[in-house]
Amino acid sequence: MSRILVIFSILLLSGCAAPTLKMINHVGEITYEGNAEYSSKQTEQGLFVIAFHSVHRFLPDTQKDYQECSDVLNSVAKNYKPVLWNEVTVAAHEYNGVTGTANTTCSFTFKEVI
Repeated sequence: MSRILVIFSILLLSGCAAPTLKMINHVGEITYEGNAEYSSKQTEQGLFVIAFHSVHRFLPDTQKDYQECSDVLNSVAKNYKPVLWNEVTVAAHEYNGVTGTANTTCSFTFKEVI
């Protein structure tokens, strides 16, 4: 019985050491702000912004993760029409149930100046 408890404890704690996903290819100078980082680049198509957002949650909430990542994009592109959470390109999304960490990488090209 004690062997099972030891094995279970090792497996449980090994989840805490599991690496978290951080897949982002920045396009310019990196800005760190709270629990997010982002970069942007003006292109012929418009302002391209890419962001990485990390947050601790007790329960997973994918839509909220996407919304918060798009909020980062909108905060960078203040002079452009805001983007909705379901319009962004999500390059990576992960929720680690052991650590309660949700990581999201999203991007969008803003075209409409307001």
